[in-house]
Amino acid sequence: MSNNTPSQPTPDPIRVLLADRHTLLRAGLRLLIDPQPNMQVVGEAGSCSQAVELAEKLQPDIILLELNLDGPIDRPETDIISDLLEVAPQARLILVTAIEDACVHQEAVRQGVIGIILKEQPGHILLKAIEKVHAGEVWIDRAMMANVLEAITRARMGIEENPEAVRIDLLSDREREVIALIGKGLKNKQIAERLFISEITVRHHLTSVYSKLGVNDRLELTIFAYRNGLAELPK
Repeated sequence: MSNNTPSQPTPDPIRVLLADRHTLLRAGLRLLIDPQPNMQVVGEAGSCSQAVELAEKLQPDIILLELNLDGPIDRPETDIISDLLEVAPQARLILVTAIEDACVHQEAVRQGVIGIILKEQPGHILLKAIEKVHAGEVWIDRAMMANVLEAITRARMGIEENPEAVRIDLLSDREREVIALIGKGLKNKQIAERLFISEITVRHHLTSVYSKLGVNDRLELTIFAYRNGLAELPK
């Protein structure tokens, strides 16, 4: 009697769109990414218009983006971020850049970038970032994220009311505890153990939190929490 164990289906590769004005850099990224069994470069763009066109056509999982597609490097334009997310709303953007200006990083995060990689970093860091961002995590260096959040805080000084304050005030104390633990990277089971509640209760709290804050998933909640002081950056 034969023992035929059904084979596990091979997961689809992470589909990556490259958007950088430099042909050689795109070629290097392709050589780095394509050999990975779980990744595939599906397109290359060297201009803003081409990036938007390909993003809409291909609907990639990840877009690796440099900001100076059409303009000089000293005046990076971040509008391309919102343009890409408008035509490919499910895509997650990673900024691959030589720019170290915290103000540029701040604006990129505001516009919807989920990860930031400096071009001086080694290739294995980029590959790990692609995997983590695709899995729903934020890939931004702690020091870099701290600079971004500090810049956002300074920008908000003098504003009498945080535009998110009304929604935040709807949160219960327990929901705030759950959000703080989400910000520490804990999973539902770990949160349940920490707060002495069931995983089902944790899920109920998260459903309520998503509704109150107007976020759609754990990733959006994490970013919202960091931006609004509901969670501390992991140390």
